[in-house]
Amino acid sequence: MKKYYLLSVLPAALLVGCVSASKGFVRLDDHAADQAVIYRYDPEKVDKAAMDADALSYCKENGFDQATQIPPLASSIPTLKRMAYTCSYAVKK
Repeated sequence: MKKYYLLSVLPAALLVGCVSASKGFVRLDDHAADQAVIYRYDPEKVDKAAMDADALSYCKENGFDQATQIPPLASSIPTLKRMAYTCSYAVKK
């Protein structure tokens, strides 16, 4: 019984560890077709500027000019939040 409990707790502990080990965020997923990137972050520890810079870097690596934050997403882990950014081209005048 203890073995099954440990196996169910381990993934959540690793995920929380990943968020706390960096600048308070971890890139969860990227969707090239949707031109979006999703992060999970700890609202108390996140370095928001670093997360914004990482999203912009991802977008620029994929040929876009800017990363726009969209409304926060629901998270399956109560103490953490999810944020998504969409990549787009800047309007040139």
